[in-house]
Amino acid sequence: MKKKFLSLVLAAGMTMSLLAGCGNSEATSTQSQDTQAQTAESSEETSSEATEAVAATADDVTITMMFSGVASENDFETEVLPKLIKEKFPNITLEVTKLPDDQYYTALKTKLASGECPDIILVQPKYAGSNSVIELAKAGYLMDLSDLSFLDLAGDAAKEAFTYDGKVYGVAQGVSILGTYYNKNMFDENGLEVPKTWDEFLDCCETLKNAGIQPIVMGDKDAYVMQFGLYQIAANEVYPNNASFDDQLRTGETSFEDEGTWDKVLEMYYELYDKGYVIESSLGLGAAQAIQMFVDGEAAMTFDGSFNAAALTADGKVDFERGYFPLPAVNGDTYASMAPGGGPAVYAGTQHPDEVKAILEYWFDGESPAYQAFASTGNVIITYGYGADQNDAMFDAFLDLYNQGKAWYWCNQAWPSGTENEMESLFGSMIGGQGTTVSDITSGMQMKLEELLEAN
Repeated sequence: MKKKFLSLVLAAGMTMSLLAGCGNSEATSTQSQDTQAQTAESSEETSSEATEAVAATADDVTITMMFSGVASENDFETEVLPKLIKEKFPNITLEVTKLPDDQYYTALKTKLASGECPDIILVQPKYAGSNSVIELAKAGYLMDLSDLSFLDLAGDAAKEAFTYDGKVYGVAQGVSILGTYYNKNMFDENGLEVPKTWDEFLDCCETLKNAGIQPIVMGDKDAYVMQFGLYQIAANEVYPNNASFDDQLRTGETSFEDEGTWDKVLEMYYELYDKGYVIESSLGLGAAQAIQMFVDGEAAMTFDGSFNAAALTADGKVDFERGYFPLPAVNGDTYASMAPGGGPAVYAGTQHPDEVKAILEYWFDGESPAYQAFASTGNVIITYGYGADQNDAMFDAFLDLYNQGKAWYWCNQAWPSGTENEMESLFGSMIGGQGTTVSDITSGMQMKLEELLEAN
């Protein structure tokens, strides 16, 4: 994952999410809630049995945990959680160390190599980052957590993001979203509704452009933001056709150069630039400048993440209502681009597997004091249990899609780190008028992928 993009995700930590305004979402949401309620009931029974069994043991134990980040006053991981664990399990002391990101990765590598790793560590989904769950599980460093009862509450997408060889090795902490922020006032004034197909989206852009309104602003000077639009399109046009596309990139069964995959994604995104729907000066604008232009009412839309919701809904030069929707699919069967956040995993060499599992069951059961405190931090978009009904309503449609299983992780979580940099560089050359073609980009991405896989 590109360092700057990853730092946004990690800093926002495990953040928030948003909209797709079509379909029978009310019925789906109700069905999802009923299913979750039934699962929660059985999960509560299993979790209760496990936690009470551990609580009944006489031995005092100390469980160690190491996370990345900077501890703040009344910090959840370092202060609140240990206190709540002690209240629930008087015989368990949870000792937590929190390190800045760069120090965390260095310390984790050293501790894993020495065999003195903390019981609980922070891992990232799939192949994201140097603490990716797949690489650590493959190396034998992580304990199988597949039998944790709350995993069904978290949903299939969360489980899949932390699965290796059919077993779950980590726990997602909420989700982060990529979507399309829009100016509702501009849409209403021009008779526009949230588009349900790609053609409708292009029609919206054309209508706004003809009205003298800049349809989309992007800060492509910070090249990582190119991912914000591209991954939304890929969620609709690549993965519904082949859920294993990224896994097969690693085995050679698929390629970025395969017709109808990433060539289609890049062509669709480039069309927005070619027709002037994305501001012409995007390569000269930084991400913060683009956000400010949107907030000031100088463009109708921008592609960005839930992690920047506060900035994108802040007061600007003009007052207007914001909305958020996922870029629609060509065929109208839209998926969301949503990434489960990094979360805890258990070191395979722990001497206290039952106690650690009991902690995780209590922390993530959807209703315990520990879960409620976690959900109340405001650092995550909650997908089940306490707090799930308190997320910003702007994220409702995204969460509806997520709960229907219609969401895909961010692409670069499955690519060797650096692949996305090649994509950004070549796409920047294309929109900069340097003669780069779609085939140049896909072949460049494939070459970089193979180079990185070989190096690893």
